[in-house]
Amino acid sequence: MRTVLAVLFLLSLSFGGDYPKHVSETLKKIRDNVYGVFGVYEQVSYENRGFISNAYFVVTEEGVVVIDTLSTYKLGKELLETIRKVTDKPVRFVVVTHYHTDHFYGVGAFKEAGAVVIAHEWANEYVSRPSSWNFYEARKKILKDHMDGTEMEEPHVVMTEGLDIQLGRYRFQVRQFCKAHTDGDIVVYMPGQKILFAGDVVFDGRLPFLGSGNSRTWIDCLDRILEIDPDVLLPGHGKPMLTKERIRDRVRWTRKYITDLRDTIRRMIEEGRDIDYVRENINDALLEIDPSYAQVPVFFDVNPVNAYYVYFEIENEIIEEGQ
Repeated sequence: MRTVLAVLFLLSLSFGGDYPKHVSETLKKIRDNVYGVFGVYEQVSYENRGFISNAYFVVTEEGVVVIDTLSTYKLGKELLETIRKVTDKPVRFVVVTHYHTDHFYGVGAFKEAGAVVIAHEWANEYVSRPSSWNFYEARKKILKDHMDGTEMEEPHVVMTEGLDIQLGRYRFQVRQFCKAHTDGDIVVYMPGQKILFAGDVVFDGRLPFLGSGNSRTWIDCLDRILEIDPDVLLPGHGKPMLTKERIRDRVRWTRKYITDLRDTIRRMIEEGRDIDYVRENINDALLEIDPSYAQVPVFFDVNPVNAYYVYFEIENEIIEEGQ
């Protein structure tokens, strides 16, 4: 229940602006046969139709591979229409990087198109939770008619550590490095092209949400990405990262924020501070470490929410260390 309330709080944050009337308006060619569509830097609102995340597709000789399906069935249909503007080849596979609503609610449109949907096995656990259905109902209240046709769809194929897809001359390595933003994060790597589809493991242009995963092992994921050293990193939110310098900067920034938050909360707990104190003082504490956090969108609102969850994570870690 606490997770639902916190995420609903995040969903209430909206910044307004001009919104694309169709997903295709944001279409960008990233590399040969690799394309993306890009949501706004906001939380879900009726005005933005829920189009707040990115999705990608790769055109091969034998069909199309899609990474993530956006926030609603209607947006999923628009993504399919966008793909059809590029190629008439069938969509063969869809990989959902994680079962958060802005990444998988469009799955139904791709099932109708005959695609095989792949996700981590955690997806089935997510769909079975009463809290996920409560969130689904809450999302319908926000998006109203934009949610028409949207269902809670399970994947066709689930994986644990990884699987490979070979389609045409392209190989796609679907992997879970660790629990990060959720317990079911997976990334997709094209080794021949050195392109990494990172989902929400790396954030750009906004503060990461730490309320539904594991902040300690998230750091391990970021270290793995630095080891892979991709040429291109495509995040679930934000702009494509097209240089090694930019990728390292954003990966290290995400790592730094999580580490700063964890270290600060651990120190506060060891000083005997309770959760209320941490939530009330965490913004000032992080700004003392790095004043530039004040320039990150929604830092002042989201950082205390992150601190609430990380507090209990670290409290449990301390208990385990003493056993």
